[in-house]
Amino acid sequence: MESPNNLDDSFFQRKRRSEAIASAEVDLLLRVISQDLSAPMATIQDTCRQLTMVCNRMNESFEEETSFGNARGPFDPLVTKEIPEAVQRIRGEVDHMRCLTSGLLQFIRLGQIVLQWEGLDVNQLVMGIVTSMERKLKTKEVVVRIEDLPDCMGDEVLVNQVFANLLDNAQKYLDPERPGEIIISGKAMHGWSVYSVGDNGIGLAEEHHARIFEAFSHPVVEPEGRQGVGLAIVRRIIDRHQGNIEVESTPGQGSTFRVYFPRAIIAEEGGGKEE
Repeated sequence: MESPNNLDDSFFQRKRRSEAIASAEVDLLLRVISQDLSAPMATIQDTCRQLTMVCNRMNESFEEETSFGNARGPFDPLVTKEIPEAVQRIRGEVDHMRCLTSGLLQFIRLGQIVLQWEGLDVNQLVMGIVTSMERKLKTKEVVVRIEDLPDCMGDEVLVNQVFANLLDNAQKYLDPERPGEIIISGKAMHGWSVYSVGDNGIGLAEEHHARIFEAFSHPVVEPEGRQGVGLAIVRRIIDRHQGNIEVESTPGQGSTFRVYFPRAIIAEEGGGKEE
């Protein structure tokens, strides 16, 4: 019969082996997504380029050789419309796949990143994001109002990603029938910095609120029938900061996302440490 000490050693050995296997599986998944999936997508893109070149050459031949005059009729819609439209759709799907793989890679790697805790000037951070989105917002004639925002503790790159994703989500689901407005506000509350990103967009029924944070399960179909990982990444980042995210939304009126990040006092007392 094994002694208690041997049992403990055996348990920790199994635990280390299990962790090593899990880490190897994650590494394999990352390799498949980042490398093995990129090769066929590159091949598809190259084929699209070749098809476009063939169509262009056929058009030039039709214009230069009068002998093709009688043959152009049945080929004309293929060369000028049907094939180019098919190529455009394929390219759109490939671009979508690239976005999905990029999002998946980021989502998986979030569990491996060691957070770099520091005090963050959220006013400056949000202003930088809005400035980077200025062209897109102007095109849609969206008005963005930023109120005074409290500082917080967190990883600057990841906190920046949270606000960038929330702003992008807000502008994406604005109501085209009325001028778009996004309001970013914040306050300090019970040791937390609480930020709200509100919009006057299309809104979302209450029964769908929980699902919007699941990858590929957004109940609202995106502009091109897409479903992504943007809000799933937001929730994952906030979980890593031991914070919280809430949503209030009413169909036809808009949505408000409320996120909680630790203030300096929480981090100093140990509340913001990694699990």
